[in-house]
Amino acid sequence: MHDFSILYIDDDKVAQNLINKLLQTYFKKVYIANDGVDGMQLYHEKNPDIVLSDISMPNMNGLEVAKEIKKYNPYQKIALLTSYNDIDYLNNAINLGVNKYILKPLDSKKMFEDLDELVELLKIEKKEKKYKKKLEFVAQHDELTGLFNRRQFFALWEKLVYRSHREKRVVALLGVDLNKFKLINDTYGHDAGDRVLKRVAENLSKSTRKEDLVARFGGDEFTVAIGFLKDTNEILLFLERIKQAFSEPLVYEEDGVQHKIAMTYSLGITFYAYNHKRQDLEILLRQADRAMYSAKSAKKPYAFFDKYEASKFKIKIQKSKEIQRGLEQGEFLLYYQPVIDIKKREIVSFEALIRWVHPTDGILAPSGFLPYVLDNEEIISYLGQWVIEQVFIQHQKWLDEGYNILLSINISFHELISANFITMLKELLQKYPRVKASQIIFEVIESIALKDLGLEKSTLASLKELGFKVTLDNFGTGLATLSSLNEFQIDSIKIDKSFVMSMLKNKKNHSIVNASIQLAKAFGYVVIAEGVESKQHLPALLELGCDRAQGFGIARPMPADEVELLFFKVS
Repeated sequence: MHDFSILYIDDDKVAQNLINKLLQTYFKKVYIANDGVDGMQLYHEKNPDIVLSDISMPNMNGLEVAKEIKKYNPYQKIALLTSYNDIDYLNNAINLGVNKYILKPLDSKKMFEDLDELVELLKIEKKEKKYKKKLEFVAQHDELTGLFNRRQFFALWEKLVYRSHREKRVVALLGVDLNKFKLINDTYGHDAGDRVLKRVAENLSKSTRKEDLVARFGGDEFTVAIGFLKDTNEILLFLERIKQAFSEPLVYEEDGVQHKIAMTYSLGITFYAYNHKRQDLEILLRQADRAMYSAKSAKKPYAFFDKYEASKFKIKIQKSKEIQRGLEQGEFLLYYQPVIDIKKREIVSFEALIRWVHPTDGILAPSGFLPYVLDNEEIISYLGQWVIEQVFIQHQKWLDEGYNILLSINISFHELISANFITMLKELLQKYPRVKASQIIFEVIESIALKDLGLEKSTLASLKELGFKVTLDNFGTGLATLSSLNEFQIDSIKIDKSFVMSMLKNKKNHSIVNASIQLAKAFGYVVIAEGVESKQHLPALLELGCDRAQGFGIARPMPADEVELLFFKVS
């Protein structure tokens, strides 16, 4: 039995009963009409796959039925039962679009052979239609999540805006970015990353309505359009729904171990209002994107676009481009600030600090350019890798000249969580074989180290396995506990300069410095005080048991050639 339906039209009751029984064994559904008029009514009600009609009937004959049906549906499969064998008459039927004619007296075998041809045609068409529909879906949707893609979003946006404008309603445009998606990929693998993206798609879809648009433009970049809002405040209801949808973590199982992956997002919102000047979708997308970055910078779940933030964002983009140009033009260099042994008053190491020799603004410290690119992983990672390699180059140069000195490097959170960080260090050690890992210190800020304890522990452990030294920087600002401090494989701590600078006049800060030193000593760490602004700091720090010191009161950061002069002088 075929999975198709057929409409059989015949005014001859005897023939009708006989043929109906035969058709019932062959088709899933058989509809019976007694004449052409009834047949047309039933055709519009049931929409059959095949129409089988007698030619000679009162009221409306078979040719007239075929003509009417072909007006409605030119692709309808039609077979006519006829006792005529006049060639001109049959050609006329074929010209009307009739697919088959079956001669009377009826041969059931021949009838089914003819109907079989129509069934096979239907199967081919059904397969082609299904394939075409699949191609259309692929062209309009994101393959992984099934959401609309960018192209389809743009096409449907115009319809949503038109309908909302006609009803004098507001459309909200949301740019959504998943926080720490790269970290999830690097930690749990791309399969887990794909699962997370699918869950994000589900969360956004169930937080919106059928008439709204949800799309994935690529990576972890999602876009949502919510139409028919009475006013802009109504978006708060949808933001609450999204918040609730993301409250549940994704449970991901790997090798029999369950991981709960928390998903947080940064969301930027802008509006298209029917009573405002019509804006291009690209402009609105940029506005939503800027608002999203504002939310990310402020560590908030969402932010609304405003002109002030847009101005700040524009400056940020411009500065990012300048920094990229500066990197290409070789405008960056390293300064070095000495760290001394307080008791011996000897230099024990130098901290490498990046400087930008700006073509118009002069020499800029990190505070003059890094804030503009802190959320730009690509630039921060490139700068970090550049600094590390320059330190390796400088260290090897000094070793070749007979100067063996410790050099310390600040590393960012992006570097610390990067899957390629340790691999990159191994490659540099091979590239610069004279450099010993034991002579390089990596400084990680305490607040960063505490942010994702489990991940950083493994990276710090890998650094130690390679032979590098590790310092916990800005100690005292990250609220480290005894247990968390014991978790890290570190060699030294550096007390934050905000406490050290005022310790001689501020009893509270003096107590914090003292407590920090004693805590570090209890764990056997070397203690470094940064922010030593005067010579008077040194005896006070020595009395508290501090080992080393760094600050403008000892020496300012300086280029490598000046370091050599100072190193000779102190030596």
